[in-house]
Amino acid sequence: MTLLELAVVLCVCGAVLFFGIATLGLFRLPDLYSRAHATSKGDTLGTLFAIGGAILASGGDDTTKLLFLVGFVFVTTPTATHAIVHAADVEGYDAWTSGGDEGT
Repeated sequence: MTLLELAVVLCVCGAVLFFGIATLGLFRLPDLYSRAHATSKGDTLGTLFAIGGAILASGGDDTTKLLFLVGFVFVTTPTATHAIVHAADVEGYDAWTSGGDEGT
């Protein structure tokens, strides 16, 4: 296994790790706000690692397209998460508190 192949494997493993943590956060966290935070961060970082591995594996042929894809994901994921959380806030969805009062 060459050093480049090892870097690709590490990038893919990093992507799987971040996607797994985001999925775990989706199921374990108590309310929409914390779930949105966990999934948006995990999704963005997992995508970064996955596309980073693809850039390394492609050998430079598709690097420009993949970098545009990274930029697109870095703009759209936080924007969509903000829109969802803002809509929940406008509708009056309450955040979970340590007293056990969960959102409506």
